[in-house]
Amino acid sequence: MSRIDFRSARFVTSAAKAGQYPTLRDDGGKLLPEIAVAGRSNVGKSSLLNHLFGVKGLVKTSGTPGKTQLLNFFNVDDQIVFVDLPGYGFANVPVAVRKTWGPMVQDYVEGREALKAVLVLCDIRRIPNEEDRQMAHWAIDAGVPLVLVLTKVDKLSRGQRQGQAKKVISALELGDTPAVMYSVTKNVGRKELTAVLSRTLYAQD
Repeated sequence: MSRIDFRSARFVTSAAKAGQYPTLRDDGGKLLPEIAVAGRSNVGKSSLLNHLFGVKGLVKTSGTPGKTQLLNFFNVDDQIVFVDLPGYGFANVPVAVRKTWGPMVQDYVEGREALKAVLVLCDIRRIPNEEDRQMAHWAIDAGVPLVLVLTKVDKLSRGQRQGQAKKVISALELGDTPAVMYSVTKNVGRKELTAVLSRTLYAQD
C-alpha cells in the first residue's frame, strides 16, 4: 500500500471488547491495517473522519459528550480500517462509565494485532492534560506509530499556530514529533494527513 485513496468508506460495526472486534482481511487473506483515532470529547474526531472520508454524516456526532462508549470500525476502500475510539475527558457522566474508558482503550491499543497507527487529536488552542499524555504514551509504549493532529487551527492566526503547536507537543512530552495542522471548516490538512498516514503504513509493509 502506498496511498490511501478514500474512494469509499462504510461503517462496519461497534464493539466494546476484543471478542466483538471484527476481523477484516483483503482478498489475499491479509489483515487490513487499522488506524485508531483518539481525542478528548469535542475535539472534532467525528468531523475530521467525515472530512477524510468525504462522506457527510457517516460518523455520527453526539450532542452529549461521553455518551458513546464504543469503538466504531469503518472500512475504507477495502484497504484500511479506521477505528473511532470513544472520546475522553467528559465530566458530566457517572464515574463508573468514565472508568470503563481507560481499560477498554488500553486493551485495544496494546493488544490489537491489526493496529498500525494511532491518531491523537488535540485542539490547538488547548494545552493537553494528563489524559492526552496517557493516550499518546499508550501508543508509544505499545510500539505503535503516533500521529499528532492539531484540530481547529482556523481559530488561530497563521502567526500563532507554530508557537501554539510547540506548546502542545511539549505538554505531551513527545520531543520532536511532527504535527499535522487541521481545519475541517477551512479544508486544511486533509492532503497532508493522508500523505503522513500513507507513508506510515507503507513503511510497515
